[in-house]
Amino acid sequence: MVQKIKKTRSRYDTRFGLDRAFTVVELMVVIVIGLVILTIAVPAFQAMAYSSNRSLAANALKASSKMARDLAIRSGVDSAVIFVYDPQVGKMQIIPAIKIGVIREPTTAGTGTGMSMQLGDLPYFDRAVFVPAAAGEVLELPEFWMVRGHAPSRTLLDRDSAGDLGADWYNWSAYGGDDESSLIKDTDHWLFPETGFFPYNAQVNGGAIDGGLDAINPSLPTARQSFMLLFDARTGVVSRDTNSALFVDPRNSRERPYGDPTLYERTLRVDLTEDIAVWASRIVDSPDLTDDGNAYRLDDEELRLQLIGTASNDTILVKPVTRLALYDERELAIGVLARGLNQTTRTIYLPADQNDPNAKIEFDDSLFAIFNEGDLVEQIDYWIDGNTTFALVGDTEFDLDDEPGSRIFMVQSYTGELQEVLR
Repeated sequence: MVQKIKKTRSRYDTRFGLDRAFTVVELMVVIVIGLVILTIAVPAFQAMAYSSNRSLAANALKASSKMARDLAIRSGVDSAVIFVYDPQVGKMQIIPAIKIGVIREPTTAGTGTGMSMQLGDLPYFDRAVFVPAAAGEVLELPEFWMVRGHAPSRTLLDRDSAGDLGADWYNWSAYGGDDESSLIKDTDHWLFPETGFFPYNAQVNGGAIDGGLDAINPSLPTARQSFMLLFDARTGVVSRDTNSALFVDPRNSRERPYGDPTLYERTLRVDLTEDIAVWASRIVDSPDLTDDGNAYRLDDEELRLQLIGTASNDTILVKPVTRLALYDERELAIGVLARGLNQTTRTIYLPADQNDPNAKIEFDDSLFAIFNEGDLVEQIDYWIDGNTTFALVGDTEFDLDDEPGSRIFMVQSYTGELQEVLR
């Protein structure tokens, strides 16, 4: 007898057409588990990315100081790192620089093209001129990470050869304008690198928007302002120089003077040079910048100052600092009660009006429910210093439970290293 073997059907046996799908309940369970995992993983990933960017920014800042010191020792000339921010780039950059000479600027200049300036009869400022160093890497911070420089009380002012005070460095309204007696200049401030907030097509501040050459006006310094870490030549010691200087940084302009340039005219255009250091050295040191028969022939000194002086938008007016603050611009915005950042500049500042030859940096007041320029400057200074609850405003003591949102570093005089200040 042939015994028949009874087949048993497995729940997993597809031969019997019993391929089983997930139920709605099972799908919901899987979705919920996935959402829980995402809820846990996304903040953890964001925290990890934030921590990584924070470390990258701090390492870049520390490396920049060492780079400037090493450059001073190797090159045998005063060397620095300059801090710049261009909203078109969207990231803060740290540029190594070397000194190539000194330019003498009168505190009062001629008001018309071709007018002679008798420098010997006028008070003046001697300003060191720096250019990007060929031997050095431009360092870039992660997006939203910024550096501010500390300006002690009264350092927003310079004293000229006659002993008179002048206010060129950070002289827009938030910092007292050009009023040397302003009380705002009697206090210390944390300054932002205001290097990308100006009319790109103007050769000089207050000049023609089409790039044409106009008479310089020393009372209208370029809106491009920043700070630097400066080291003495050969020794690599932190410089004790507190005077303002000029850093040549060609602007990203569609318009330049001279139209279709001749060979002579090309030598005056920094955007066409292959070596900024050679170009700047010629402008600073050449006894004769004019060319007979040139339609744009100007007085030598006036042309020199239009190309590389304080008013030129191809230069940045800088001063040495010894304290730096590293922070996230988004956190600062929250700390000073802004609704967010300006979408164009990715800061709390407005983009410059490109049709205004006198354009300077301004706060974006639309980000604030209540806006007062003086109060905002004070709040920024407090927040950077670590007083993020503004406990000193109307009180007498710090909030001991406050959590600083920035990291402050001091440059060590002889080693050039940045030492973090614990608060």
